[in-house]
Amino acid sequence: MADREIAPLKTLEELLDFEKPLVCAVEPLRDVKRGKPDDPKILFCHDMMGGYLEDRFIHGSDKSDSYRFHHWHLIDSFVYFSHYMVTIPPPGWISAGHKHGVKVLGTFIVESDPGSKILNDIRDASLVSRVAFQLALVAASYKFDGWLINIESEMDKSCGPFLLEFLKVVTAETHRFVPGSLVIWYDSVLLDGKLDWQNELNEKNACFFDLCDGIFLNYNWTEEMLQKSVDRAGSRKSDVYVGIDVFARKTKYTGGYETFKSVEVARKYGLSSAIFAAGWVYETQDKKEFAANQCRFWDFPEHCCPEWRVKTLPLCTSFCQGFGEKLFKAGEQLQPRDQGHSLCDGCGVAEVCTERAYNGGGCLLLRFTPDTTKPEASPYFRLFACEIPLGSLSVSYTFQLYPGSSDKLDIALILSVRSASGKKQQLSLGVTVSVPDGEGYEATRELSTDGGPDASKCSWQTRKYHVKDKNNVPNAILEEIGVSFLSFESSVTGACLLGELVVKRPEDKTANKSAPNNFSNKSINQVLASEAGAVAVKDCNDEPDMKRQRVEKSS
Repeated sequence: MADREIAPLKTLEELLDFEKPLVCAVEPLRDVKRGKPDDPKILFCHDMMGGYLEDRFIHGSDKSDSYRFHHWHLIDSFVYFSHYMVTIPPPGWISAGHKHGVKVLGTFIVESDPGSKILNDIRDASLVSRVAFQLALVAASYKFDGWLINIESEMDKSCGPFLLEFLKVVTAETHRFVPGSLVIWYDSVLLDGKLDWQNELNEKNACFFDLCDGIFLNYNWTEEMLQKSVDRAGSRKSDVYVGIDVFARKTKYTGGYETFKSVEVARKYGLSSAIFAAGWVYETQDKKEFAANQCRFWDFPEHCCPEWRVKTLPLCTSFCQGFGEKLFKAGEQLQPRDQGHSLCDGCGVAEVCTERAYNGGGCLLLRFTPDTTKPEASPYFRLFACEIPLGSLSVSYTFQLYPGSSDKLDIALILSVRSASGKKQQLSLGVTVSVPDGEGYEATRELSTDGGPDASKCSWQTRKYHVKDKNNVPNAILEEIGVSFLSFESSVTGACLLGELVVKRPEDKTANKSAPNNFSNKSINQVLASEAGAVAVKDCNDEPDMKRQRVEKSS
């Protein structure tokens, strides 16, 4: 593969010849707080225009209006899909998903007559263990989290044991190489070798479900079929992903902007959802309105959204969503290279700005618009929901006033905390600091980092603080991080740009450094040193006796 772009493996020979790349730096999978392990989940299967568009470039491209996705808090897993045999997710998708605690999967797919030949070649040459080993090696090398297995080619009637063994060994090897990984089977081929999409979990496809981490149902389901799936899955019903085609091709439901209604139906039965081809927003709607349309599409009702809270530090963001017209570093433009979504009720709005940035190609524009019906309104912008022990923190944020704003405008970072008794209070970090009296909280500011009183009102300013829970048994929880406008004129529009936010432990030196890999070369080498056949492989004429147990997420 070229060192500047990612590409799929198109043939069996390419897969068998694959060797791990020298370097693949991606973000590690972040641990976030979600609901219970058996809560319904949402999988986003990204199939758009054949895949490997501008996203294939490892170091980015000069196109600023490509498809983008930033509603990571709504999904649990992300599948990068194409019609090439081995679809390797581009590292940009892997890092973006991992930053938000989302597992990213590749796709193994065979289709039509060419796919039948590939399957027969694997079976006839006894290549099951080798292919499984290579697929696991690909996932570990590129540091993604498993596979969607999509067999849409017919085979002869004797293929059943082979298909079961193939899925069993791919699952085992992937789990061995990538702990916590997922292997999901697509509802397609059956044990008799026929392509017969069931649209439900039943006696014909449950044998595949039992050997992996979940099944992705075909799209033409009915509620009666969903109930049958629940009955068959038992305690593993949330491992059944109800396929939802956003294009609604030959379905009994409406897709498009009403996709959330199908998610509601699946969740009613305790089943997970697999949203397929949400690139519909980009492909079929006005691209000039993509940002607004994307927010409209993913504006799911709260009861359809899984819980999502940050629970580990450091938290470091420049609020750049990975696109923009220009590239910035520390507020300086490096080279010439809109969307909006409200985070604030009432008189405030937050939106992405790509005209200026501190690091990357964009930042967060926080804007106050006077409302004569709410003369006492003070805008507050909720940035992150958290579940982090307060303890001792080093906190910094970088901002600048937006041109044309009143020079009286100022902001403060607000930390919302919950004590052991459940009492909720706020710490305000602005020009001065404010903490609740008598509650054992301490906050101090490093005055040397603000550029002094003569700093230009249009320059980037960085404020740094030290926050500490001084109680004898420190147990306060940081629940939310936000920004509040201070010292503003209620009759004058005001705005500021938020360029960076860093929240970390005082001893943590890694917040602004490249993230470590989630599967080191040493770990891969240890696996490679073992024999490829370390996983017991039965004769294909024997029936597998292993059933997958629920894979529960770590808390």
